[in-house]
Amino acid sequence: MIVSPRTLIGVSVTLILAVCALVIALALQVPVTGTQFAPAEGREDALQVVATGTAGLQAGDIVVAFHAGSERIAAAPRLLVEDPDAIELFSDYNAFMQQQQQLAQSLADGSLQAETAAGARVALQPQVRQLQDLPLMFWLQLLFGVGGMVTGTLVMAGRPVDRATRLYALTGLGFLIFAPAAAVYSTRELILAGEIFRPLSLANHFGALLFTASLTALLWSYPVRLRGLPMVAICYLLAATAWLLDVAQFGDTNTLSPITVLLIFSLSFVFAGMQWWKTRQAPAERAALRWFLLSIYIATGLFAGVILIPNAIGVPPPASQGVMFGAFLIMYWGLALGVVRYRLFELAQWWRAIWWWFLGGLAIVLIDVLLISSLALSQALTLTIAVAIVGWVYFPLRQWVWSRLGARRERALAEWLPDVLPILIETQAGASSEEAIRQRWPMALNAVFRPLAIEPGAGALAQPEIREDGLALALADVRGNGGHLLLRHADGGARLFTRADLTTLAALRELFELSIDRLRARDAGARVERERIRRDVHDDLGAKLLTLLHTTPPAGQPLVREALDDLRALVRALEHDKVTLRDAVDGWQAEARKRCESANAGLLWRSPDMPEDRTLNARQHANLTRVVREAVSNALRHAQPDTVTIDVAIAGDALSLQVGNDGRVQPLESWSAGRGRQIMQGRVNELGGSLDWRVEDGRCRLAVSVPLG
Repeated sequence: MIVSPRTLIGVSVTLILAVCALVIALALQVPVTGTQFAPAEGREDALQVVATGTAGLQAGDIVVAFHAGSERIAAAPRLLVEDPDAIELFSDYNAFMQQQQQLAQSLADGSLQAETAAGARVALQPQVRQLQDLPLMFWLQLLFGVGGMVTGTLVMAGRPVDRATRLYALTGLGFLIFAPAAAVYSTRELILAGEIFRPLSLANHFGALLFTASLTALLWSYPVRLRGLPMVAICYLLAATAWLLDVAQFGDTNTLSPITVLLIFSLSFVFAGMQWWKTRQAPAERAALRWFLLSIYIATGLFAGVILIPNAIGVPPPASQGVMFGAFLIMYWGLALGVVRYRLFELAQWWRAIWWWFLGGLAIVLIDVLLISSLALSQALTLTIAVAIVGWVYFPLRQWVWSRLGARRERALAEWLPDVLPILIETQAGASSEEAIRQRWPMALNAVFRPLAIEPGAGALAQPEIREDGLALALADVRGNGGHLLLRHADGGARLFTRADLTTLAALRELFELSIDRLRARDAGARVERERIRRDVHDDLGAKLLTLLHTTPPAGQPLVREALDDLRALVRALEHDKVTLRDAVDGWQAEARKRCESANAGLLWRSPDMPEDRTLNARQHANLTRVVREAVSNALRHAQPDTVTIDVAIAGDALSLQVGNDGRVQPLESWSAGRGRQIMQGRVNELGGSLDWRVEDGRCRLAVSVPLG
């Protein structure tokens, strides 16, 4: 069964809180006496008192035995062992558990005594362990396990149908089992009843085997899914078999669990090599694999080298197991960095959204716990005030926040229509054509369904489909690329896609087609009106200018010819004729040279050979022609230069014009906002470009950049 990401996260949070509550409850039940022991220096049969709250014992005293009723238990340093995996033989392991059980029962009934090297016997009394008494190492191990589970869950929430993400989530579950279990027995003062100690130790083995099997199986499945033997099932079968044999204490030695972990982990090196070979022709997958392997093997290598290998060969570990659990967080932190840099598991698009939802929900749960704790400790008046605040302020605010985080229903038409209409009916710059409206289709889908990701798919799709048991919605891409779109995780992962979404999609598609029809009608009306204006201008004004040309004395004819050229450019713009960029540049150069020669100024024109496939539409050509003309006119009129310099170039997908001269002008601050400058700015803005005036050392330079296309 497939559930929504938020449901999955909610279940995970519930499990995490349940584990934390169970582990803390067990830790608070661990017997304590207020006395701390350490191995006695130079002795293998005694313990030394480090700190004490027991009358009759002082720091530095040597304890040689404990008397549990009629049993005398030697105070061997093995009683303080952090992890019973360090005990090599099952016979010694069982004796250790029996001693722990005897010590716990004797302490509970008040008969436990410590025998010092001087022969004195001191009664040890049980004390109540408070929450603040739990050591830092306990909280760190609990935090490590929770961190692994959280990361694994968030990875799976992004792609719950992916085998790789499920396997990664299982590594987090294994981490949540083995680290908190070890937190209880590794941070005991001295004693922990064997009936609790051994189940916790077996839980630690189970979590470690689950973690290792999942991690090794993950390398079989990611980044390329390897084929051949059912290695995923084999990894889990090896882990399950080893754990059952461990429970049954098969053989004589207590090393089966760490040896099996190392065996399964060694397979990961083989799988990593196979992945390396498979990704040799895939640079993106190879880069992700490098980062993935680096994160895994730094973390697991540290733990195996410091804890597993010493336990497997019967050598005391050189560092605390609880501290080394933190090494596994390197793997999870590496994953977070890999998501950002290499898109591990393809999570980059919704990773942040999932994290924010998780942290928001967790904050509400923690506030609930805090308030419950506060109310439980309140006196009469404080309780009344607290209940009033909670009832009138906190609960309504909490319900509003929770509804925002956990809304699951489909959005009604009245809710999404105000978001969609501006997208589909906007006809300003960037949306003044049918093609521009079609490019906004993903934006409209995002406004209605609010998916965590919209992915392109190959191949056309006639009808929309709900896929992956509601996690995805596939539909046709109306942008004309022959493909389809795949929407993943509706409403930010809060719910699954349903058949009601198909109805909503049909309504959105009709609205989209109406906006296209409206745009076509507008364009058709504009074409009719533009054709009428073109005819009137051509027939009436053109005829009058031709008559004026033939009746004007030769001295005035150049001005009339310029007016005719402007008229032809205007008619061409109304006809939507395209001009090659090469012809446009040649025309600008010819006109600029003619103007400069008439003003007794030189022209330095610099431009490369323009490509033949680049064109300007009529509006671009008309506006740029007027910009160049006005720029040259301003230079000749205001600067009176000897030389005008014009540079034309293509920079990426933009046309760059630089107009300068060697004349002298006033500082830019003293210029008045002339009509010519305003017109030039307006024409460049209409083309979506930029215009910049600069005056340096008394010389003016104009820079214009206009996008082509």
